[in-house]
Amino acid sequence: MIWLSVICSILFLLSVFLIVKIFLMKKDIAGIDCEFNEKLKTDTNTLITVDGKDKTVCRLAAGINEQLKVLRKQRLKYEQGDLELKNAVANISHDLRTPLTAISGYLDLLEKEQKSQNAERYIGIIKNRTDTLKQLAEDLFRYSVITSPDYESPKERLSVNAVLEECIAYHYNAFQQAKIIPEIHLPESTVHCIINRVALNRIFSNLIENAIKYSDGDFFVELNGKGEVTVSNIASKLSAIEANKLFDRFYTVESAKKSTGLGLSIVKVLVEQAGGTINAKYTAGRLMFCVCLPFTD
Repeated sequence: MIWLSVICSILFLLSVFLIVKIFLMKKDIAGIDCEFNEKLKTDTNTLITVDGKDKTVCRLAAGINEQLKVLRKQRLKYEQGDLELKNAVANISHDLRTPLTAISGYLDLLEKEQKSQNAERYIGIIKNRTDTLKQLAEDLFRYSVITSPDYESPKERLSVNAVLEECIAYHYNAFQQAKIIPEIHLPESTVHCIINRVALNRIFSNLIENAIKYSDGDFFVELNGKGEVTVSNIASKLSAIEANKLFDRFYTVESAKKSTGLGLSIVKVLVEQAGGTINAKYTAGRLMFCVCLPFTD
């Protein structure tokens, strides 16, 4: 009986020891998990620390710290490379605009001269391609500017109703050429938003131009009292897969011959910089963009 009591006591003590050890290990692992998530969210050079002395947990922490060092080096390399690329793109697009403007000017002069039917057709093709290049250079320059870490846009309290109406009116001729009659729904009360005026104009203009580009003959826009803007149109030329890629940089669909693939990427960046959100849906042949802006009373 004595030996049985001794064995039971030893087993009890071992059980208590193991329970305490497991508890402390779980506590250390939970601490590692918390610190790891924090290191991923913040740009810091500090490493994960462990209060416990368990060798397995310490090895785990050491392994994660090594991977954190590698990750930081890769992130720094990516950020530097991305910044250099954006600066290069901005410089190239800026340098392209001057000769393209000159070419457009000479083409305008050439159109006034007497020429054969074939010459007129060739000039039309050159002018069309030149306009596409000008748009690409402009979009590249704008995108590189707004995604630069040094970019700051002054914000002001604006009437979303008024800016949206101005953008729709500006594209009146484009709607007529596409034979589209816009369906517009605006609230009676004024919706205000703290945002940069140029950015808000660009957001609405790019969404309208995208709708005209893909529309099968309709255009619907609605602004509600919470600062939510819905832009939609029937777009049978698109598919659900293509619609999900519209925010990707340089992505274009086959039907968009004059598209640079940056218009909606610019919209997404500007909306998110303003503290809003944007998403695209494609259901039953209808393409819909929902923009939620940070409205204010």
